[in-house]
Amino acid sequence: MTENRRDLLAALATMLGIVSEVVTVVRHYSEEFDITQYAEAELPLVAIKEPSESPEEECTSMRAMMWLEATLKVYFVHWGISPDATYGTLMKAIRDKIGNDPNLNSSSVFTHVRGVSEIGGEMPLFSFTLDLACRYYLDQTST
Repeated sequence: MTENRRDLLAALATMLGIVSEVVTVVRHYSEEFDITQYAEAELPLVAIKEPSESPEEECTSMRAMMWLEATLKVYFVHWGISPDATYGTLMKAIRDKIGNDPNLNSSSVFTHVRGVSEIGGEMPLFSFTLDLACRYYLDQTST
């Protein structure tokens, strides 16, 4: 079980990188992500913003539980009028991958998708977001 959020986010990025429908996975720290740096061949792209975290106040042992709320923004290209089929395929593939291993290869106690947004953007570049909640242990004796 991981004891820091960087390992958890690395495990999440690795897991998303093996989703066959996803070409690129990027972790970023800024408020806004600049998608113009990436070519069409690098899409669909999942951008993981480095999130904040909050401690679980009810834990009194040496191992506290932490919540990590992460937002994934998925960018994809669709040249037709309605991107619903591409959106549905990407969303299902990502949700299924997380659902099949909610422990993120032993990096979290559990991870679940809290919500999925509607499609945004305009032809040919569209995007949507997935909000994740991850719970993991933090060893307070090593911090």
